[in-house]
Amino acid sequence: MADIQRADSRSRKFAILALAGILFGGVVLSVQFESWMEDVRSMPVEAARESLTTVFSWSVGIGTVVIALAGCHFWWWGRRIRRALRFPPPGATVLRDTAILEGEAAASRGRLLQFLGVTLIFCVVAIVIGSWWILRMLGAVHD
Repeated sequence: MADIQRADSRSRKFAILALAGILFGGVVLSVQFESWMEDVRSMPVEAARESLTTVFSWSVGIGTVVIALAGCHFWWWGRRIRRALRFPPPGATVLRDTAILEGEAAASRGRLLQFLGVTLIFCVVAIVIGSWWILRMLGAVHD
């Protein structure tokens, strides 16, 4: 029978509350977005373009920072696992009871997490290039 690392109930409660807060924030933002779109529909074309460009820029900026942070986190987590040859690494807290992997199985999990991290960083680069291209089409980027 594999060793089991027990879940940390305090971390689990915090994660559930954080997820609920994020979902509530998303609902609030969705309602605000609808209100803002109604305002944009009534604006002159140039003012609407400027407003849309600003919101697009902020949304892409925040999104790319979040994705980049997630990519760096996965890379770092995978490196920790590969160095320790143990998943979850020593000292880590888990949200649910987790079977402990050691040796090649843990190293494989670490490589997978590092691959995911690199993939997310490449996605950030693609998003930045794509959004720059869109902003250029909208006339918000000057050469």
